[in-house]
Amino acid sequence: MVIPALIGSLPRPVGLAKKIEQYSIGRLSEEQLEEAYREYTRRAFINLKKAGIKVITDGLYRWDDIFNPFIRFIDGVEVNGLFKFYENNFFYRSPVVKGDLSLKENPIPEWINIAQGIREEVYPEATLKAVLPGPVTLAYHSINEYYKTLDELAEAYKNVLAELIKELDVKIVELQEPALAAELSKATREVEEHVSKEVAKKVIEELAKIKKLWVVTYFGTPQVLPEGVILNVDLIDGEVPLDYKGEIGLGIVDARETKMERADRLRDKLRKYLARYDVVYVTPNTLLDFLPESVAWRKLKLLGKLGGE
Repeated sequence: MVIPALIGSLPRPVGLAKKIEQYSIGRLSEEQLEEAYREYTRRAFINLKKAGIKVITDGLYRWDDIFNPFIRFIDGVEVNGLFKFYENNFFYRSPVVKGDLSLKENPIPEWINIAQGIREEVYPEATLKAVLPGPVTLAYHSINEYYKTLDELAEAYKNVLAELIKELDVKIVELQEPALAAELSKATREVEEHVSKEVAKKVIEELAKIKKLWVVTYFGTPQVLPEGVILNVDLIDGEVPLDYKGEIGLGIVDARETKMERADRLRDKLRKYLARYDVVYVTPNTLLDFLPESVAWRKLKLLGKLGGE
């Protein structure tokens, strides 16, 4: 069976971006901004239903990147600087780790509750995932000024995430973990620190004991294969490891290329995976933020056509 699914974020609509800008300069109240977030989330869920996407996220409209604002809700972290997100014209603010990490009181559980309420109203048959950055990718994208090693930092982030995941009213939590492919696929570096594969596998599997995890990798072939999760693999820049036996998501449409794929060729590509797995989730290969909004929705409609195969 083929199930179309969304991973990560949707491109932020121009209308919502204008509302956020108006809020930032004091021309829009907090209540009005909240109303805008809810309205655009509602529109997104309606469009996801029309596209036939069965597993969804809230689009991350409240987020600036996959790390922010989450890292603002962690004690021991300061936020500083703009850094390029891999080889993309896309930037993120980096966590600067200054002390022991612990979770502050934060609005993320309430945001998920709001999204669940909207889903129940307009698309009750869909499954909503919460989306968070994974501990390994957080460790790689932090400026570490406190912990002795990146392994220790990944463990510390795991503890913070564990506390938050327990509070989320969803059945599935999606972890954004491009570092499992984009970083760990490189040979062991002689100068730069790295997270060991053993620790990377361990911290994810420990989080998977709390709630079902959907682990999203991209920009390469995953080098760590955690057990008991849905592993999302980028089929544009990577491949499914032959020894992977667990549940699988396939990043089969290119979210960094505006050219549209053909449905018949995607179906041909899926055949060999359908022989290996009873259920295959089909997704974009990475975040849809890299595409214009209109193209992103065309790609999602294309995924929807693959459903039920």
